Formats: sequence, C-alpha cells, structure tokens
Amino acid sequence: MSSVGIIANPRAGKDIRRLVAHGSVLDTQEKVYIVRRAVLGLEGAGVDEIVFFPDPASIGPKALSGIEGNRKARIRMLEMSVYDEAADSTRAAALMRDQGVACVIVLGGDGTNRVVTKGCDAMPLVPLSTGTNNAFPRFVESTLAGMAAGYYAARGLSADEFSFPTKRLNLYRNGSFDDVALIDVAVCDYQFVGARALWEVGRLKQLFLTQGQPTNIGMASVGGMLDPVRPDESAGLCLQLGDGGRAVTAAIAPGLVTAVGVQSHTRLHIGDRAPVTFSPSILALDGEREIPIAADEAWEVELSWDGPRVLDIARIMDAVREG
Repeated sequence: MSSVGIIANPRAGKDIRRLVAHGSVLDTQEKVYIVRRAVLGLEGAGVDEIVFFPDPASIGPKALSGIEGNRKARIRMLEMSVYDEAADSTRAAALMRDQGVACVIVLGGDGTNRVVTKGCDAMPLVPLSTGTNNAFPRFVESTLAGMAAGYYAARGLSADEFSFPTKRLNLYRNGSFDDVALIDVAVCDYQFVGARALWEVGRLKQLFLTQGQPTNIGMASVGGMLDPVRPDESAGLCLQLGDGGRAVTAAIAPGLVTAVGVQSHTRLHIGDRAPVTFSPSILALDGEREIPIAADEAWEVELSWDGPRVLDIARIMDAVREG
C-alpha cells in the first residue's frame, strides 16, 4: 500500500517575530486550505493512503471536511499522544517512518522541519513554507507538492534518483552528540530561553550556517550578503559577530532589515567542527532559542550532509510526463 504522511504545525508563522517585524500571520484556516489541496493532489496521483499527524488545531480533519464526497485514498490519523509541543512532530515523523510511510509533506518553517527531521531518518520530506523563516522549505503550490509526493509513493520511485540530500549542523556538548539544526545555529548572550523566537541581532555573538543566500530571510541572509553559500554546495559558514567589523545589511525577519556587525568569518567544510566561543550563552537553532550553555561546557558545531532528503518535485513530474 502506497502511503504519504502530512505533518502540519498549527503554530508555525505565529511567533513574536510577527509583532516585532512586519510579517503576515498564516492562520489555521489558510493551512487547512493548503492541506486540502495537497490531499487532492495526492489522490489525483493515485496514492492508497494518507496518514495525518493529529495536530491540536485539527488541521487534517478540517481539510477533509471540505472534500468529503471525493474520497479515494484511505485516511488514517496517527494513534499517538499530543502535548502541543515541538516534540510531537518528531514523534509523529518517527511513527510514520516505522509504519512504512514513503514520504512526508511538512507545513512549517525552518524550526518545524528541524524537529520533523529528528524523527524521519531516510524518509524524504516535502517541506512547504508556512513559517516565519523559510530557508529550508520551498514555496510551491501544495497541489503540485501532493501530486509529486503521491506519484513518488504510488509508483515506488527511488529516493536516490528522485530526492536530493541536504546539509545540517550537528551539535556536540563535551564531545558527545546533542542536537541538530538545518540552517543556522546562533550563539546569543541571553541567560535564559524566554520567548524562543530570535530577532535581536545585537545579542548575537556567533553564527553557524549550512547555507546563506542574498534572497534568504532570517539569519542565513547575513551569510548570504557576505559570502554566499548554496544549499547544494559542500560548504558552510562560521561568523564572529560584534562591533568593529564589517556592517552587513540583512533581512533577518519579514520587514526587519538591519545592519549586523561581522568581525570575521570562515568557510566550513563537510566534517569540520568549529567551537562555540562565547559562554554562558543560549544556542538558537533555526531561529528559536533552545539550549542554555554553561560556562564550564565545551560545545562544537559540525557541518555534515546528514540532513533529510527532499523530494525533487520537478524531476518527479518530468518523469511522470515522460511515462
């Protein structure tokens, strides 16, 4: 049975950066419409089963309620406890992986995809942008995303041929693996996590990036305006931030353009580990403050190609067209 999962984060795109910057809020109803179109795309491609994460806002059931008369695929809700926390998405991805789901459509930003990645292993993702920072997910119509995911699952296409690898940053505490980020790790001089979203660049001391392009929104834009690194390039960046260096003007959030002082920067190569040089501090992973660092801890950040595989929508649709 061909099976595709859908994980929609109801909180994505609603953090405090929407207040301190000028971003629009992608409300739950719009996410319902996005999921509904993805479902219709999946069914049009002939997928047998669609598996939903039972999110607290009931995005899945609401999406299905508008197309009740057109059911083709079997619909199944994951049987799991939901605590309205980020780890819910990690557990959902792990369950889908264990149950043989071919790929997962993810609605969210960089942070949502990060927590999903922690549970997906080799199961490819179809990341749809609905968050605040969207360097990792793609802006693509969900109907096409659903069709591509459906064809991938229904036709048993090869992940090696029809998906591409992505980079990630591996975090090590005192030599032991601790966590991951897909786009950026920011070291900031806060002493507590507080509101998780990160937007005050004056508090930043160090920045690690898997990619950075001038067209990015978020911390990746700093690297993009200084020394661009493509997503498919075997390189990353480590930036030392603060006064006295080069001022880089970057779009660190929607409508929030500011100058960021960069004292120095170096390129990271795959397998390189660079030390966190400021403590005590807080590590922000993909735009959200997550991990307090004590003064007596040694942290390192490693660049790797261990990120999730992402379906190549254009290549899949070309293959279907060609028969």
